[in-house]
Amino acid sequence: MFAPRSTRAVALAMASAAMLASIGVPFVAQAADPGHDKMMQMPKSYPELMKMDPVECMKMIDHDNKGYVTKKEYMKFHEAFFKSMAKKNADRVTREEWLGQIHSAP
Repeated sequence: MFAPRSTRAVALAMASAAMLASIGVPFVAQAADPGHDKMMQMPKSYPELMKMDPVECMKMIDHDNKGYVTKKEYMKFHEAFFKSMAKKNADRVTREEWLGQIHSAP
């Protein structure tokens, strides 16, 4: 009539594992998609960065496309971001540069 308790527990554990695995697959597949645009443009200001979709921002920083950002990738992105904002002086960003109100001449 009913399976012994241990068999039901094993079946429940297997069903739970299968369900969790199926939930994780789309995220892994999405993160590992080599077709996503790695040539996304660097934001020109902090407000522009804050308007970005967080997942798209993460994809832009994740250069090896593994679905996570390493400290090295994170720091490299933010160094380049700082450099792109610092128009007047390489060592500091002014309020105007931070807000994207200063544009470099073409």
